[in-house]
Amino acid sequence: MKIKSFLVTALLAINVCSMVGQPLPPIACNLKALTTDQRKQLGQASEHFVNAITASRDLPDGYAFRVDPAQASLMDVAQLLDLWRRCCPFYEFQIDYHAADASLWLSVKGRPGVKEFIPIDAPRLASKLPK
Repeated sequence: MKIKSFLVTALLAINVCSMVGQPLPPIACNLKALTTDQRKQLGQASEHFVNAITASRDLPDGYAFRVDPAQASLMDVAQLLDLWRRCCPFYEFQIDYHAADASLWLSVKGRPGVKEFIPIDAPRLASKLPK
């Protein structure tokens, strides 16, 4: 059992050490990371998501958006994020899902500079930012 614990600890330490040395991705989207069909899907999923936003709030490092579950499901948001993260890996996404009423908040955030990039990257989303 001690050997198993040692191996797990060693593997975790290796992963942490390897992540520390990796450079951060630039704050720039790489549309070549998506196929033509995926770019089309991303556009459609983004439009669907933006139309489902009912509220937004400012965060220190980004924004949070409340999604109407009658217009966009948890799965719809997850599919959007799966595509969006491929071309824009510098974002950090957080989904807050409350099962009782199916309310959903999506936070889009990241390191310094990311918050300012959001309206440039997603102009339709910019119309939903808090005023």
